[in-house]
Amino acid sequence: MVLRAAVSPATTASTPALAAVATAFLAALTAQSAGADLLRRGLALRFDGAASISVPGIAVPSAAFVAEGDAIPTTEAPTSPGARLERHKLAVIASATSEMLRSPAAEELIKAVLIEATGPALDRALFSAAPAGPDRPAGLLNGIAPMPAGANLVDNLVGVTSAVAPVAGNGGIAVITSATLRVGIDLLLPRQPPFVTLVASNLAPGTIIAVALSALVSAVEGSPQIEASTEAIVHMHTEPREDIGGGIMARPLRSFFQSDTVGLKLRWPISWALRSPQGVAWTT
Repeated sequence: MVLRAAVSPATTASTPALAAVATAFLAALTAQSAGADLLRRGLALRFDGAASISVPGIAVPSAAFVAEGDAIPTTEAPTSPGARLERHKLAVIASATSEMLRSPAAEELIKAVLIEATGPALDRALFSAAPAGPDRPAGLLNGIAPMPAGANLVDNLVGVTSAVAPVAGNGGIAVITSATLRVGIDLLLPRQPPFVTLVASNLAPGTIIAVALSALVSAVEGSPQIEASTEAIVHMHTEPREDIGGGIMARPLRSFFQSDTVGLKLRWPISWALRSPQGVAWTT
């Protein structure tokens, strides 16, 4: 007798066929998501079991030349409250029939589905003006007013990169644009620009964002965690709720066991913060 009940889904450790998917997913995500590429270039930290990470501001002490035998001056490096990284995660559940997963191309199919779901979701949250919430960090544009638009594309590029240059130092600058502007940059500039150029599909046409890489800090918990289940029951909805009460999920429900379907859940702990609001400038 098989009873329908809560089950512990198989993990990637106990499902070797899925273990390669996480590695391939991470390698492919930077090509699909400007956000993943940008976070990879900034200051990367790890939670390592901590509930949150505080990144205080530290004023760099001023050094001076000292003559031989003279006393070396002692100065302070005062600190100030800075950015705080809270634990957040990106997550999605995708399902496929058992017949589909028996195909030789199943691994590529799974990877494509997860990339298509996670990459745009990361970009939408990262390159937005949304405030921080219980489920996500604040977007990089939150609280930062757009700069007045210049007369042409070059003026706009010079404007946003110049605005973040004092914070960037030698740490580099990344420019994120819509796809159409990226083509314009490649056609207009006679040589490779002195900054990284990334394309975010969620940006409105004409949007240009400059980010000082040294001002961006993130915490990514390793590779995405992928779990599989053939017996779980899930609410098949993009906004799942528990409307009925008593812990009973609302309809429509799907039994993976009864429908001979495999559910794949991706969970990726990831968070970010700006160390300085002067680290981002944007215009349209």
